[in-house]
Amino acid sequence: MRILIVGAGIGGMTLAALLKQRGMQATLIERAANFDHAGYMLGLWPLGYRVLHGLSLHKQFEAESIECKHYEVRDNHGELVKNWSMQPIADRFGPNLSCTRPQLIKLLHSGIGDTDLRFNTSLESLNQEGEEVTATFSDGTSETFDLVVGADGLHSKVRSLVFGEQPYYHTEWGGWVWWVDLNSVPAETFVEHWGAGRFVGIYPTQEGAGVYAGAPTVGDFAEPGAGRRQRIQDQFAGMGELVDTCLTAMPDDNEDLFFWKLSDVRSKEWAQGRVVLLGDSAAGFLPTAGIGASMAMESAAVLADELSRTNSRFIEHALSLYVKRRKHRVEVTQSDSRKLAKMMFIKSATVAHIRDVATKFYSLEQLASSIAKAFDEPI
Repeated sequence: MRILIVGAGIGGMTLAALLKQRGMQATLIERAANFDHAGYMLGLWPLGYRVLHGLSLHKQFEAESIECKHYEVRDNHGELVKNWSMQPIADRFGPNLSCTRPQLIKLLHSGIGDTDLRFNTSLESLNQEGEEVTATFSDGTSETFDLVVGADGLHSKVRSLVFGEQPYYHTEWGGWVWWVDLNSVPAETFVEHWGAGRFVGIYPTQEGAGVYAGAPTVGDFAEPGAGRRQRIQDQFAGMGELVDTCLTAMPDDNEDLFFWKLSDVRSKEWAQGRVVLLGDSAAGFLPTAGIGASMAMESAAVLADELSRTNSRFIEHALSLYVKRRKHRVEVTQSDSRKLAKMMFIKSATVAHIRDVATKFYSLEQLASSIAKAFDEPI
């Protein structure tokens, strides 16, 4: 079975590793030159990282991660709203483990062995004829495959070529990301300041704590260059001592910082002929529930499972089963992350205060109901 995976992100790399384990070789293309700028922090629920058990990578992943034992929400001025213990979930299903995206990508890379991985290569066109798909690459060459998997992220070229423009969901918020020293933040705790017209999240990893400072994308908030550091410090002043510490550690204006726009996408279709979507290409996730990477890994496991039980003649049927097993589950969880965004990202001080009072009475399971339910659902 000749398989092309477009995108060497978490979903694509997980799929390549699982296929390799099953004796199926894939060709993996990645438009970046290397993995040097593979991203920032992420959290993995057992929904996703349990895939690593089968790849014999779980012990290493666990050793390189930090367990999130508490999830803490503070208000616009840094006062504690609620601290949830993650222990009940950890005891029953497994802990939430925090790492950097480069750490996870490097780990998955070790699992793909001699898989044909081509950097600096992007997809230009796809042409389906009968039981074959011809892909043309950025270097002008073309190759024919039995299956093409679009794992190329939120702005997927595969999705655009095959399914056309799909509806994006825009929160109209975005934020800056940087690192602070791990010793300056609470241990084993995700801390989020749910403000009024501003949000700061602090997420520890073994490489340091990632900081996300978000606000509505109006005015010059998203502008890089001169004055950026001062503008951000002014925007988030008065949110408490921990935020002040993070603001002090913010890099100077001449250093590159990533600005993360909070949007997602939902493709109406996931498969057409012998082309299928995986991960953010099919349904992108806001970072609000920390579930996107887990969903991509889980989807990769299901797709690998279906492909391992068919041959090249019946690929289209295998893809239809993959979609039946995954699409509804992923979209329900995606909707949960959107609901959380509406709770977290509020402009009005009055509404934010009402939200904070109500949050005191939420359990963690109520906060992310479909995610909690997903732990017990078969896939």
